[in-house]
Amino acid sequence: MPEDDAVPAVNYKKPSTVWAVEYTDERQPGWRFQAGAFTTEAEARRLLRKLDKAGTYGELLINVIPVHRTVEDWEWDR
Repeated sequence: MPEDDAVPAVNYKKPSTVWAVEYTDERQPGWRFQAGAFTTEAEARRLLRKLDKAGTYGELLINVIPVHRTVEDWEWDR
């Protein structure tokens, strides 16, 4: 990162984080689907456990997604 970019812009906003519970479906190989997304990891894990117990979903995972306000904010975080 160039030195003049060592400090974020004045209007920079730190990204929010979303925890998305995703699953696969054997009827559509290679695809992933979202069962739900949450603002806390704890809630995402609760849903993951619930879906796992149901046993009707393929592979389950939690995808952590940073949500930026602008492309410039995203670029700063690279």
